[in-house]
Amino acid sequence: MENFTMEQLFDLKGKKAVVTGGTRGLGRAMAECLLQNGCDVMLVSRRGDDLGELQTLAAQKGVQCLFHACDITDTAAVVEMARAAEAAMGGVDILINAAGMNEPKLLEEMDDDTWDRILNLNLRASFVVTREVVRVMRKRHYGKIINISSMKSILGVSDAGYTAYCASKGAINMLTKQIACEVAADGITVNAIAPTFIKTAINARQLEDPVFYKALTDRIPVGRIGAFRDLAGLTVLLASDASEFITGQTILLDGGIAARQ
Repeated sequence: MENFTMEQLFDLKGKKAVVTGGTRGLGRAMAECLLQNGCDVMLVSRRGDDLGELQTLAAQKGVQCLFHACDITDTAAVVEMARAAEAAMGGVDILINAAGMNEPKLLEEMDDDTWDRILNLNLRASFVVTREVVRVMRKRHYGKIINISSMKSILGVSDAGYTAYCASKGAINMLTKQIACEVAADGITVNAIAPTFIKTAINARQLEDPVFYKALTDRIPVGRIGAFRDLAGLTVLLASDASEFITGQTILLDGGIAARQ
């Protein structure tokens, strides 16, 4: 049998990571997880405010928490970001595509500009970021790419205003599969996480509505919404060598919603 320890399988110390949308929401939580586990992390976002806690954590762990201001819908800016990440950290081992958005509008009210804006950030930007970072990863024949999908990528919802969002996240699932096939020979894995609700500043108002919250948790077999600790465990798995034989997958972080008829 192969000689390895569990610590070696899940060890992230010394890895270099880029996290888009890393200054808030799920991206911030995943960036914090990587810092906690000994990674150098470059946060990529338009704004870099309120990073004090992450930088303090990085100092405590003896790692770097870098920030690169970038509009990832601008291809030239993404090319420069990938170059900057390689120059600052010496390479990129982990990429997390966590930037995303929605502008809820009913189908009949969904104008072309809103549709394009949502698809441009949620889908096209993830593709461009992945393409440019893969160029860096291929130099060392190693990489871990994690895309953020959604349960709304596989299940429709009664809530109004998710047409473009659902379409973009469904496309992320297929993009994940195809890129995984193209880069597997280079030692790069590509997977997606599809969470149900995890409380962030964006959805806090919805989740603070007791009627909405009860209806939501009644649909979830485990009886609660997701937590950052649930996301952290899956992040460590997919970012570490423990997942070297897992690629092209969209993993449902849903408390069993998809298992219930």
